[in-house]
Amino acid sequence: MNAISRSSWQAVQVFKRLRWLLLGGIFGAGGSLWVRRQFRHLAERYAPVRGTATIAGTARRIGRDIRDAWSDGQRQMRDTEMQLRAKQEQVSDRY
Repeated sequence: MNAISRSSWQAVQVFKRLRWLLLGGIFGAGGSLWVRRQFRHLAERYAPVRGTATIAGTARRIGRDIRDAWSDGQRQMRDTEMQLRAKQEQVSDRY
C-alpha cells in the first residue's frame, strides 16, 4: 500500500467510526427520552387519584370554616350578653 491509499483508507475508517458514534449517541439519547416518557406515563397511571388531596384540602377548609363560625358566634354571643346586661342595669337603676 502506498501512502495515499493508506491515508484515504484511514479517513474512511474515521468516518465509519464517527458515523457509528453519532448513531449510537442519537439512539441512546432517543431511547433514554422514550424510557423517561414511558416511566412518567406508568407513574401517572398507577399514582393515587388526586381526589385524596382534594378531599384532604376540602376537609381542612371545612374545619377552618367551622372554627371561624364558632369564634364569630362566641364573639356575637358575648357582645349580645354585654348589651343585655347593660340594658338590665339601666332598668334596675330606675327602680
